[in-house]
Amino acid sequence: MTSSGRFGYSSHFIASCLTVVVACMIVMWCPMAFSASNDFIVVDVLFGEPIPLEAMLDDLATVKIIYLGEIHTITRHHRIQTELLRRLASKGVKLAFGMEMFSEEQQTALDRWQNGRAGFRELVKDLGEEKWTNLKDYQSLITTARKLGVPIVALNAPDDLVRKVARDGLNGLTESERALVPPGVTEINPQYARLLRMRLKVHKAFKHRALDNIIIAQCVRDATMARALVRFLDSAEGGSRTMLVIAGSGHMNYGFGIPERVEALRSLPHRIAILSESGELVLSEFEKKHSVPVEIRHEELRFIRAPIADYLLLKALKKKDAVPHNNGIPGRTAARRPSN
Repeated sequence: MTSSGRFGYSSHFIASCLTVVVACMIVMWCPMAFSASNDFIVVDVLFGEPIPLEAMLDDLATVKIIYLGEIHTITRHHRIQTELLRRLASKGVKLAFGMEMFSEEQQTALDRWQNGRAGFRELVKDLGEEKWTNLKDYQSLITTARKLGVPIVALNAPDDLVRKVARDGLNGLTESERALVPPGVTEINPQYARLLRMRLKVHKAFKHRALDNIIIAQCVRDATMARALVRFLDSAEGGSRTMLVIAGSGHMNYGFGIPERVEALRSLPHRIAILSESGELVLSEFEKKHSVPVEIRHEELRFIRAPIADYLLLKALKKKDAVPHNNGIPGRTAARRPSN
């Protein structure tokens, strides 16, 4: 299932996981490092130091793609995303806004809403809220993009297609369904596959299942989003724009997922910024029911010889003894998707 050699790291190699730990300790020990206007600090992972938000924005303004990794249900993340969108636009960056939350077949509905005067409620009704149950959390972000004239680009693969791949593999697809899958989707970085196998243990439904098809389903999402992103940037409308990509951190951390797939299609300057969980993730009763405790220790991640991102947007832990779900117990589960 896996192959090596095709995918290289597009981020810098010189930082280690220890840098991230040090950065987190800085946030825990130095609350005065937070700016007056923001409830987070920015850490340049390569320097291993907190920096002014404006310094990060100046750097982001120089690249073609900005990957911003989130946890979908944390309200703070959406507030910060909206602020970054506004701040980048105010610096004169001509933006496009790529979103994991919408699949490619929803682009027509998005365009209709962006070019009209309908309210957000009408957009949700048109899209079908059952496809993404917390769309309201993105209301400020999406309406801000419309006000600023920033085109919203639907990136994701259809949910039904991904579920079918997760269940039956690529061989279970019809000819028309196979045509929707980007070529090379089974060429997977072995380190990414290893990381996914560690994280997917949180899903109770996967406990007694082989994970090969689940990992390919995740890669169908990654590859589809990468293809949609590159297609837009290669278009007449997108050629002069910088793409701000909003997706779950698992689709971009360590340069895996979307960035790696984009790099295989076209080499474009980019940065990865990830928002911290900081103990704020609260699992729903449904998620608790369908998850099992999983612990991933620092030592187990040392096989990844690349930084998790270029920038971390960090907040102190919500509770003194809190353990972020991405690194400890019980881990995060998402009922609709193979991985966050």
